[in-house]
Amino acid sequence: MRKRKTGLREQVVRKRRKWPWILLTFILLIFLSVGLFWMKYGYEIRNTIADGYSYSQGLKASDFHPKNSTVIYDRNGKMLKKLSQSSSNYTPIKQINPKIRKGLVDVEDQRFYIHHGVDMYSIMRSIGAKLLRRRTEGGSTLTQQLVKNVILQDQSQNLTRKLKEMVIAQQLEKKFSKQQILEFYINNVYMGHGSYGFSSAADYYFSQDQKDLSIDKLAVLVGIPNNPVYYDPVSAPKRTLKRRNMILYIFHQRGLISKKTYQTARKRPLGLKINEKKYDNDVSSNYAVNYAVFNATEELMKSSGFTMQYTFNNSKERSDYNTRYQQEFERARGELLDGGYTIRTTIDMTVQNQIENLVNKTYKSYTGRDVHGKLTPQVSSTVIDNKTGNVIAIVGGRTTQGDQVNRAINGYRQPGSTAKPLVAYAPAFERGYLPQSTVIDSAVGNVHNWYSGYTGRTTVRHALENSINTIAYKLALQDTDYSFYNDLAKMEFARLRPSEDKNAIAALGTFSTTTTEMASAYSSFSRGGKFIHPSNLNSIYDNDNKRYIYQNTHMTKKVYTKNASYMMLNTMQSVISDGLGKDAALDNYKYYTAGKTGTSDDTKDSYFVGMTPDFTIANWTGNDVPSSLTGTEQTLSMQTFKNEGQYLVDQMKESNTDFKKPKTITVSGNNLSVNTSNEKPSVQDIIDNDFSKYVTTQKQKNSSRLYNLDYRIIYHLTKKEEFKRENKVQTAINDYNDTPITEESQYNKKLSALQKIRYLNANVKRQSAKIEFNQQILKLQKELNLSQATFQAAKDNKKISKYESEKATIESQREQKRQAMVDKLMPQYNSQLQKVKDAYKNDDSDKADQKQKLIDIMNEIRSYGGTVDDVKINVETSSDNDSN
Repeated sequence: MRKRKTGLREQVVRKRRKWPWILLTFILLIFLSVGLFWMKYGYEIRNTIADGYSYSQGLKASDFHPKNSTVIYDRNGKMLKKLSQSSSNYTPIKQINPKIRKGLVDVEDQRFYIHHGVDMYSIMRSIGAKLLRRRTEGGSTLTQQLVKNVILQDQSQNLTRKLKEMVIAQQLEKKFSKQQILEFYINNVYMGHGSYGFSSAADYYFSQDQKDLSIDKLAVLVGIPNNPVYYDPVSAPKRTLKRRNMILYIFHQRGLISKKTYQTARKRPLGLKINEKKYDNDVSSNYAVNYAVFNATEELMKSSGFTMQYTFNNSKERSDYNTRYQQEFERARGELLDGGYTIRTTIDMTVQNQIENLVNKTYKSYTGRDVHGKLTPQVSSTVIDNKTGNVIAIVGGRTTQGDQVNRAINGYRQPGSTAKPLVAYAPAFERGYLPQSTVIDSAVGNVHNWYSGYTGRTTVRHALENSINTIAYKLALQDTDYSFYNDLAKMEFARLRPSEDKNAIAALGTFSTTTTEMASAYSSFSRGGKFIHPSNLNSIYDNDNKRYIYQNTHMTKKVYTKNASYMMLNTMQSVISDGLGKDAALDNYKYYTAGKTGTSDDTKDSYFVGMTPDFTIANWTGNDVPSSLTGTEQTLSMQTFKNEGQYLVDQMKESNTDFKKPKTITVSGNNLSVNTSNEKPSVQDIIDNDFSKYVTTQKQKNSSRLYNLDYRIIYHLTKKEEFKRENKVQTAINDYNDTPITEESQYNKKLSALQKIRYLNANVKRQSAKIEFNQQILKLQKELNLSQATFQAAKDNKKISKYESEKATIESQREQKRQAMVDKLMPQYNSQLQKVKDAYKNDDSDKADQKQKLIDIMNEIRSYGGTVDDVKINVETSSDNDSN
């Protein structure tokens, strides 16, 4: 018995002795993990914290007040439109409904008055809820939400953004009182439908002042900021009602309302009374400005972390994306209209107006209207500059009076046979087809031609000239990888079928598109198959944060090969010269116009896309309420192209030259061939054709091999020793690239890092590696110099912006002074005018002097910019009429 007790005691002692070691091991593992984490992310974390402090230093109360109007300029710097403030009614904290103040804190941030910007308790609770209960709870304070949505305007989910947000939030708490922060939040939080702040939202959703809201309506508003998309009272009333009732319950639990009030309020309907506000933000009367606002809105969406998507796995995925897109589009547009941006465009209103005039002239004789009072048939037209990808002009309809639809960007209709070059022919040329390759026009599936029967064997060129459906469909069927689907997605076609519905029938234009999408896609052929995102923007400048949100770099994206692109253009030229597009031929540009006609089923849509080396035009004709077009109406798209094209050839002073032909293509009449002589031959080909050349090449390779062994031969280093030196250089380069320069203060540090890499490379003895590293170092040095130049340019832009602002202020003051002088002189003018009239009527001796005084006053008024007409005085006497 005693031995047993002793044994048990020894076991307990041994266990007790193990615990300190286990605990010590656990602590060491924690420290080791933290150390490794810091080694990997420490530099980035330090930079992020520094950025957060830098952001917060310049913040002031005015940053949270309504912004200056957004201004849109044309290509020459002339103001096209000033967008008035959107629905953002700033309300001081004392005038805000007390129940909004208390209710918002109770629901969104109960510890608001306790924490200092970041609430670690809420963060830990959020992590615990996610791990233990597998549900997500917010850990952000109201201050953090204010930073994320107003200061950073960044919705991305990453550690860097979150850390920066936390730093700025704590600094805000030091700068401003809790009441000020709450006031900022209540006035700036996005509430959906372009409304910022509770005052604006109360006016929009209920047509009431926020002070007069009943508790149930107030609860609706308090519930929206958590997720303006999900709890949208307009599009999701059921979810909003549930959310409202939950908010009311919290109000009751926190003692904000009584049980009776709670029970009464939860039974009420939402009580929406939407107030569609009217601001001077209407851009529908100018298609070019309307398109610029559309582009700017999408760029703001992208800058806030939204990713555009063009391919979808199924219909539900596309539907969900469309919902997110629309909600984010409204938010970004509201932000744009809310002010604070300078938008510079490529718009030339002279060209835009002339294109509109030519379109309207072509359709002038068609005066019918549909059931909605819109003119029939309708039109859309988009003109692209092939060199830059810029949209030169855009026409969204026949008139903007009572018709606010810009069909060139929103009028999605079927393109018919104009889809064939994109879906069927260009991919076929990439697979080895030539324009003179033969194919058979015969029955296939349920596809029928526009004419009766089939023509049998014919060439690809003839098939495109005469828009043979069966051949286009067969070519698309051969594309078993559906490369055409990926090509259309690369060119940003927004209404493609989900990938589960991939179908060669797309070659006949069964998907929906716009003239802007079609023009930009065709324009890619002129650039050797490189696509450029269509836009009429140059830049978007955020005046409040002194930074560019967007600058148009005309970035290209490879879609088709150069050979396929040229063969496509050459074949489409036959459509104009010998095919169905003869009516589109330009009188002042005889030989090198390319294009394609297209009509949808039952001729409800008529398309024509045509191009010269300098420009591409896509035109659509149809009725808003789809119905068959007459024969003459179907030709309007070609007639419009001809009128527009002839004007643009003269306006752009385009020389009568062909599209640029790749060196690999040989043209002989209508036959094209690909020159394979520049293709790299195989080793066996070299041996068979020129053995001596092969021997010479092998000697060169051996010399190169010996050259690469110099580290052994000359410096007597082992491979391990040499590669260790090279690895040090490569690691240093990788570390350098992992920390990109984001601000000018990093320049000296990055320069020192480059010098360190050079020192390491001096120890590398394998010459080929040393040369390669030197090239990388040189490239990094160029990039660093470019970054420094960019930062300097940003400073210069800031100075220029300040100068322009001061200049505008001075000019405004001068104008006011001139107007004041004009206003002062006008009474003298009127008085003197009467004196002159009286003098001539009475034939006074000083009438000439009185007239000279009048002239002096008139000249003085005009010198200040005023306008007065030359005066003609008719004085009727008893005998005759005198005119002076």
